[in-house]
Amino acid sequence: MNIGKFIQKNQSTWAQLEHTLEQISDVKPNKAQIDELGIFYRAVSAHLAYAQTYFPNHEVTEYLSRLVIRGHNLVYGVAKKSYLKVIVHFLVTKFPQYLFKRGSFFLISLLVDAGGFFLAFLLTMQDQSFAAYFLPPDMLGQINPSEVGNNEWNPAIASSEIMVNNIKVAILCFALGALLGIGTIWVLFYNGLLLGALAAIFHQAGHGYEFWALIWPHGVIELTAIYIAGAAGLSLAYHFLVPGDDTRLNALKKEGIVTIQMILGVIPLFVIAGIIEGFVTPAKISYLAKYILSAVHLILLIIYFCRPYLLSAFQQKKVQKFDPSFTYQKF
Repeated sequence: MNIGKFIQKNQSTWAQLEHTLEQISDVKPNKAQIDELGIFYRAVSAHLAYAQTYFPNHEVTEYLSRLVIRGHNLVYGVAKKSYLKVIVHFLVTKFPQYLFKRGSFFLISLLVDAGGFFLAFLLTMQDQSFAAYFLPPDMLGQINPSEVGNNEWNPAIASSEIMVNNIKVAILCFALGALLGIGTIWVLFYNGLLLGALAAIFHQAGHGYEFWALIWPHGVIELTAIYIAGAAGLSLAYHFLVPGDDTRLNALKKEGIVTIQMILGVIPLFVIAGIIEGFVTPAKISYLAKYILSAVHLILLIIYFCRPYLLSAFQQKKVQKFDPSFTYQKF
C-alpha cells in the first residue's frame, strides 16, 4: 500500500480519535467515550506501527506518533490533571476558543459601547451640561480636570470609579442576557455614555491627553473584559431565541455552561487591570510611556484571543498536507 492509499483509507479514523481526545481533554469521560477512545486508540496505534515500518521518514508518521501519545496519556491515565492544570488549560486554550467562536457577539458589544461613547462625547463637547444626564452625581461632583497629572490628583477619582463600574457592567451584561439580550445592549450602551461624557469633560478642559494616558493602561483590559461579558450575554440570548434543532431549554442550558465559564475567564483580566491601575496609573512615568504600555497590552490581548484562529489555520494547513489528492500527486 502506498502512502496515498494509506492516508485515504485511515484518515477518518485519525480524525475521530482527535475529535474524541478534544471532547474529553478537560472533563471526566463517560463510559461510552472511554470505549470509543479505546477502539480508536488501538486502531491508530496499529496505523502508527505500519507507518513506522513502511514510511518511517514521512510526516504522517510523526503526526500519528503525536496522536498516539495523546491517546496513551488519556487511556492509561498518565495525564490526570490537577486543578491547577485544568485552570491553566482553560485560560490558555478553552477561554480564547470560546470567545473566538463568539467573535461576532464580541464585535456587537464593542460597537454598541462605542455608539454610546461617541453620542455622549459629542453632546457633552457641545454643551457640558449634558454630562449630568450621563454621569452619577457623586462622580460628577468629584471630577476636577485641572488636577490631572498633579501630585494632588488621586487616580481613584476617575480610574477607580471606572474599574468598579466596569466590573458591575460585566456582571450585568451577562446576567441581563436572560432578558433576550435587550438588557445587555442597554448596559453596554450606557457604559459608553458614561465614558464618553467623562472623556469630553477632560477634553474640554484641555487635558484629554493626560486623561487617556491614565485610563488606557488598565482600560484596554477592562473594556475587553466587558465586551467578553457582553458577548456571553448576547450569545446566551441568541441561543434561546434561535435554538436550532434543540429545545430552547436545552440550548439555553448548553450555552449557559459555556458562557458562565467565559465570565469566570474575565476575572483574571479584572485582577490584572486592578494591579496595573494600582501601580502604573499613579506611577511617575511619562504619559508617552503609559500610551506605549497600553499599546503593548492591546497587542498581547489580540495575540491571546486570536490564538484559536492561528491554530485553526495551522490545523487546516496540516490537513491539506494529508489530503489524498495532494498525496497522489506527490507520490
